[in-house]
Amino acid sequence: MGAAYEYRAWDQDGKIICGRIEAVSFEDAVEQLRRQDLIIVKISRARQPVLDLFTRKVRVKELAVFCRQFAIMSGAGLSLPHCLRILMGQVKDPQLKRITEEAVISLERGESITEAFSANSEQLPPLLINMLMAAEESGSLDQTLERLADSFEKDAVLKEKIKSALAYPLLVTVGALLSVIVLLVYVVPVFVDVFDQTGAALPAATQILIAISTLLRQHWLVLLILLFLIVVLLKFAQRTEKYRLLLDLIWLQLPGFGSVATGVIISRFAHTLSLLLKSGIPLLESLSVVEKTIGNSIAAQELSASSSLIQKGERFAHTLNGSRIFPAMVTGMLAIGDEAGELEQILDKIAHYYEQDVEQSIVRLASLMEPLLITGVGLLVGFIALSIYMPLFGLSGTLQ
Repeated sequence: MGAAYEYRAWDQDGKIICGRIEAVSFEDAVEQLRRQDLIIVKISRARQPVLDLFTRKVRVKELAVFCRQFAIMSGAGLSLPHCLRILMGQVKDPQLKRITEEAVISLERGESITEAFSANSEQLPPLLINMLMAAEESGSLDQTLERLADSFEKDAVLKEKIKSALAYPLLVTVGALLSVIVLLVYVVPVFVDVFDQTGAALPAATQILIAISTLLRQHWLVLLILLFLIVVLLKFAQRTEKYRLLLDLIWLQLPGFGSVATGVIISRFAHTLSLLLKSGIPLLESLSVVEKTIGNSIAAQELSASSSLIQKGERFAHTLNGSRIFPAMVTGMLAIGDEAGELEQILDKIAHYYEQDVEQSIVRLASLMEPLLITGVGLLVGFIALSIYMPLFGLSGTLQ
């Protein structure tokens, strides 16, 4: 059975055209376009719109291992197609395996390493594509791959630390929700039968509890569908600039979480920009890449404005004055580094400082969340217990 492929290509008149074709394989799709005398700029497998919302990028942990092994083999003198064929047999992630397979085909057609991976730029970080482009120009592919591996490893370690710190609070939350659902679905109905038999007037709290229990038992499928629709709407919202800005602003202003998010943004900004500048990529191009990888639309907006001001002749550090993301300490350090010609070193120091700050903030946040969650669970269970026993106490008094 064939699959759909979307493409962008040059026609014989030198015009860019976009289209969609059906083919039994990636190679077949390429061959079909070649028979039409088209020069392929980009081709990738088409996805359904809703499914595309849930398509993830390749994990940085997988990319770190991939780049490290690629660097070793490239440094040993193996040809690029040979390196990638070996990696195809070692890569576990099916998405990365497919990308590697397509890259081998592209390289064998005579395309550059950048062009080979650019065909799947939606699943790969812009940092990888731009660093490969810089490596081609400088002739230092193995060194660039080592730097990329270090960068992806650092990013993966930070994500693991965040997950580890928040694992217990998340486990408590999930456990509490499951316990409450069990009480509402299985325990409360037993008492509802007792209350119905007595015919006694029920307190408002008990009536609310019974209404929630009835809703869960009788309309659980509707609730699941609504939950799914909310997730889909949020995914769509993330792709709309207006709503993405709103969601990111809310996230940055959340107590506790906002400071962690800001620290992650600044750390990623400093580390990525330093890496790009060390690879010989000019400041404006580097900022454009950072803008795409920063992970927050507000920060991306500020970096875009910064690039515009730099083009008008302003100093880099001055363009970030008054930022909602980057504090005065960061802009001050950038100004010093810019004037001294040591911007990369200053960026490394900023990245290191905020990496440590994020780790400490995560520990503080986790320690704060635990008692709050326990208190919240206690209040919720207490409300359920009180709502059940209040009518029983009233019934006991009536019988006496």
